[in-house]
Amino acid sequence: MENTLKKDPTFLNGLGSSLIRGLSRFKTIPAQPGLKTLKTAIAQKQITPVYQPFINAQTGKIAGIEVLARWRHPTYGDVSPDVFIPLAEQHGLIISLTHQLIQQVIADLEHPIQHFPVGTYICINISAQNCLDPNFEIDTCELLKKCVANQSQVVMEITERHPLHFTPQLSNWFAALRRANISVALDDFGTGYSNLSYISALNPEFIKIDKMFISQIGVSADTRLVDCMITLAKNMHLKIIAEGVETQVQANYLRAKQIDFLQGFYFCRPLPVEELLKVVMA
Repeated sequence: MENTLKKDPTFLNGLGSSLIRGLSRFKTIPAQPGLKTLKTAIAQKQITPVYQPFINAQTGKIAGIEVLARWRHPTYGDVSPDVFIPLAEQHGLIISLTHQLIQQVIADLEHPIQHFPVGTYICINISAQNCLDPNFEIDTCELLKKCVANQSQVVMEITERHPLHFTPQLSNWFAALRRANISVALDDFGTGYSNLSYISALNPEFIKIDKMFISQIGVSADTRLVDCMITLAKNMHLKIIAEGVETQVQANYLRAKQIDFLQGFYFCRPLPVEELLKVVMA
């Protein structure tokens, strides 16, 4: 090797160029998927629903399921919803993505739903952009028809990433959904744009306390913030779902506070429909 370098000084230059060309191929792959990749994923139905059960805090039995979106890409692997959901919202793709997911939920649950407990809550996440979308109302009403067999209830979870502007038109839209027996939950309450004005304007049936607050239980001695949220919800006669419960200490604390429902990895991870059915029937 030493002789080669002495005889041919250009050898290193050639070797360096080869390395640079090789490394440049890796640099062309961005760390996260972009808009074009997301559009392809939606067109090819790569983004699919999974289902995370939540339980009745006092009985320990399954009370409902939350529909969550998952994207497994052949190059990027598992893409976080924290990446692709905001991207879809930013570029006007969230409406078509939500429609596609709800249609898949309808297909997934059409037969298994007869094995669910009577009155199971089926929670669907929507963003501000889904509001006023007439197709969303059609989709949710179609889902409701599939739920009649066991009197399951559809719940819209309003996420906090973008503010809602409460116009008369929006109020009428929510009223129409309510007439169809669709309930409302404030998701990630206490973060982002989810605030006290939403309670007044939406009159929700549920509040979901974000895992950011739940995670402090058992770690910090100061639980005043989560305690205040629980007291507020109880005083307003709202059902409470605690998200992100990951330890027995958290579960016991929330049960002692007489929370209605508990959700998190401590009880069950999000599951494809086939595995969900096994858990429901166990």
